[in-house]
Formats: sequence, structure tokens, C-alpha cells
Amino acid sequence: MPSLWSATIFVVALAAGIALRIEVFEVPHLEGDERLYAALVDQLRSGQGYTLHGHPILSEPWVIREQYDTPLFYHPPAGIVWFAPFVALFGNRGLDVAQLAAFAVFLAGTMLLAREVVQEWTPGTAGAVALVSAATPIVVHVSIHRWLDGPQVAAAAVAAWLLVRAAKIGTPSAAILAGLGWGATCLVKLNAVLALPGAAALAWVAAEDGEPRRKLRALLVTAGVAGAAVLPWLIAEHTTFGTIFPVWAGKPAARLVAENPFVRHVTLVRTPWAYFRLLPQTEFTLVPSLAILAIARPAGRAGRVAAALVLWAGLIVGANVALGAIGYSKLLRYVVLIEPATVLLPMLALRSARSWRDDGRRAAASIATAALVVACGLEVAQAVQIAYVYPQGAWIRPLLGRAW
Repeated sequence: MPSLWSATIFVVALAAGIALRIEVFEVPHLEGDERLYAALVDQLRSGQGYTLHGHPILSEPWVIREQYDTPLFYHPPAGIVWFAPFVALFGNRGLDVAQLAAFAVFLAGTMLLAREVVQEWTPGTAGAVALVSAATPIVVHVSIHRWLDGPQVAAAAVAAWLLVRAAKIGTPSAAILAGLGWGATCLVKLNAVLALPGAAALAWVAAEDGEPRRKLRALLVTAGVAGAAVLPWLIAEHTTFGTIFPVWAGKPAARLVAENPFVRHVTLVRTPWAYFRLLPQTEFTLVPSLAILAIARPAGRAGRVAAALVLWAGLIVGANVALGAIGYSKLLRYVVLIEPATVLLPMLALRSARSWRDDGRRAAASIATAALVVACGLEVAQAVQIAYVYPQGAWIRPLLGRAW
């Protein structure tokens, strides 16, 4: 496909995605994490360091002081570092501009990854990838809040593309670049390590013509560089807290659970299995894509790519189910790293549906294609609802309320 087509599709999808996220400038941003991250940006820019110690926010009644008044904030600093230059340029609104910029990076990274993975890269395929990337509901949700999840999923998309390129090219420089990408992703939030096995499997099968030894070397170098990038943070964290896994990260304090009805609901009332119930209500393409691929059982490279994408998403969802079972909150934004895997799955399912048409099973192909088209339409509708209804606190049911 000519590069002009790709550029045009990217620009159109970027404009549509920004339109879905423009409410980021209208949302009051009073959620606790959003306020904490803004305070951290203030601390960094004023030379106080990566800590909330001494910031007025610690006097707020909702803040668990013993959890946040520490010499070092417990999340890695890359997400806050991403916000800081935007705030320097645009003031407090820079936090919102940073989210739109992160979406642009996510869109570009996902399209580049899809181009490496999807065998038939046509204007139609590129347009479908761009549409689903721009409107995938979980990414829209995190993009209209000042959370770390938007920059993290953007970094993961680019890092996954770099990893596939490294496996295909096989040069040390490409692997080092991929390792730096994954290191940066993990330095936004450490849970990004859950996406690395699936992305590595995807890189291995996507580089089908690569020599196994060269691919293995690329993956090992990538993992080594990523580990080296994260190691200083782990040392600092262990020195400060005595552990590299602070137990309160993601697990609300008892007082917060007792006083905040929403926190109590997502911690005590909502079960860990809620992810399996809520994901199909938001990622509408997920169930039809998995069903079509399970029935079609694509052979060869397509089947291996599908398995790698399922592994990617499955590890992240499974880990969050396990964390929910031991007392952590159950929020859909915690599984945002299933993207861009769940963006690519419908493309493989659509390819399988086309193969049915070629085999003479036109009715099955038409039903499968129609199901995917309807699912994409529902995702767009869900994204519009998230962007223009949910932020204002108005009518949020039936589709949105239970999920978000």
C-alpha cells in the first residue's frame, strides 16, 4: 500500500480519535489518582523530587497520609516525566494535551505493529485497524482522564512494534531499541511486564522467515536491556520501601474502602470474574473475533499470530483476576494493556471470514463479516458514550454503567 494511503488513514483516524477525546478538556479531573499525578508533576517542576512529601495535597481528608507521605512515590516515574514537558508548555492543561499526544502515539504504534503482523496490508485493512484503534473503549476511557494508563498503553504499542522489527531484522541495535521501549513502558507502571511474554511470542511468529537463533538473540537482548532500564528504579524502591512490590499499590487502604462507596464496590462487591463479564460489554469485537477464530482454526502463520495475541491478552486478564482475588480493586482500566492485541484480533477474524467465502461458504462468511461490522459499530457507539455522556455524569446505562 502506498505510504500516502497510510498517512491519510492515520490523519483521519487521529482527527476522529481526538474528537472522541476532546472532553478531556472539560472533565473536572477530581478523581484521586488524577490529583496525585498532577501534584507529582508540580513537585518535579518545583525541584522537590519524585515524592509527595511536603505537598499540600497530603492535607486533603481523602488522602491516606501514611501511604503517600514517603520519600519516593511508589509508581515508577516515566508517566510523570511524560506529563512534565506538556505542563511546562501549556500550563495545567498540558496534562490533557499529554493524553491526546499519548493517543497519537498509541494509534501510530498500533498501525505500525499491524502492518508488520497482518499479511494483507491494504487500505481497507489499514482503515479498519485505525478505526478500531481510535474507538477502542478502554483506551478512550483512559485518554479522557489524567491517568498513567494512556501513556503506558501508547508506549506498549510502540515497544511491541519495535520488538517485532527486532525479531525480523535481527540486529543488536534493533533489539536494544526494543528493550529501551519496553523499559520505558515498565517505568510508567511495572505491570507492563505482563504484556512482554505475549508481545515476544507475537514477534517470534510474525518473523516467520527469521533464523531461530537470531530471533532468540533479539528477544534476549530486548529483555536484558529492558531489565537494565528498570533495575535502578527497583533498587530505589527496595531501598525506600524494603520491597519492590509495595502491597498498597492498587490495593485500597481499609479506611478508603470503608468511606468511599465506589472503592468499596470495586474492591469488595465486584468479584474478580467481573473482567470476563465486563470486557464483552465494552470490547464488542472480542467475542465474535474469538468465536470466528475458534471455528476457523486458521493454519500456518495466521493461526500462530492469533494464538500469540490471545496469549498477550489472556496473561493480562488472568493476572488481574488473580490480583482481584487477593483484595485488589477490579477496574477495566487495569487491563488496558490487552490493547493493541484486541485491536488486531478482528483483523485476523475478518481474514478467516474471507477465506470461507473463497471456499464457497458464502453464508458463513457473510454472517461472520456482518457480526464483526456490527461489533465495530457498537464499539464506536460505546466510545461516543464514554466520551460525551459518562464524563458529565448523566445517563450511563445500560451499556456503560455496570462496566465503568
